[in-house]
Amino acid sequence: MTLMKRIINNSIQGIKISCMIYLIGNMVFEYLNHGTLIMENWAFSKEVFSAVLIGIAYSAPTEIYRNDSLPFPLKFLFHMGIGTTVYLIVGFRVGWIPVQIGWGYCILIILFQLFVAVLIWLAYACHFYKLAKNMNEKILEKEKES
Repeated sequence: MTLMKRIINNSIQGIKISCMIYLIGNMVFEYLNHGTLIMENWAFSKEVFSAVLIGIAYSAPTEIYRNDSLPFPLKFLFHMGIGTTVYLIVGFRVGWIPVQIGWGYCILIILFQLFVAVLIWLAYACHFYKLAKNMNEKILEKEKES
């Protein structure tokens, strides 16, 4: 698969995850507000577009993990740094990080977002670790057979 196809596939996966998180977040927010979720002035469209951007920002840079010359911590910082930077810019722009409530609350929102991002990363890391382990076991079985 070419680099561009991998980036597009990764981006589609990231868009799916970010839009799902956005929808679940809105459902929780609506529940906490007793069934009220008011969006005016194209807010829904802006927020969905923002979720798509964030999904791409977190998923497209995963190609960095294919580079064997960089140390793993640097790959992780590059990947999460791009996604988090885009999230912060978009979050402040669309109001997901409401500075009018106070910076303490904003820091909690940002920390929660980082926590969710790392959880998603850990889920993928565990998945690919198990996949690699299974592949290595099958290779060893084939080598023993021959």
